[in-house]
Amino acid sequence: MLKDRLRQLRKTQPGLTQAKMAKYLGIAKTTYASYEQGNRMPDIEIQKEIADYFNVSLDYLHGRPNDLETLSKKQVSVASRVTEDLTDYQLTEIITFIEFIKNRPE
Repeated sequence: MLKDRLRQLRKTQPGLTQAKMAKYLGIAKTTYASYEQGNRMPDIEIQKEIADYFNVSLDYLHGRPNDLETLSKKQVSVASRVTEDLTDYQLTEIITFIEFIKNRPE
């Protein structure tokens, strides 16, 4: 599943080639290509760099559904509003607040 997600994510970025991804990761193009072909498994540090680059979780890279695939329509509506035109700082603040609400006693 990792190989499929790598290819899928890369293809969502216009002009992002295997060579460009390899350069970003500091590895050979053939090494990155072998990840997408399923012939090699990137080490955990490379996996983290890939996840950070595409702003996805390691779980998602390994085939688990992304958050939007598992959310209700109401949750998707809220999530789409939260991610529109926010700075990284604002998004971090919102996530922190959501965690606070989820963890407070009722």
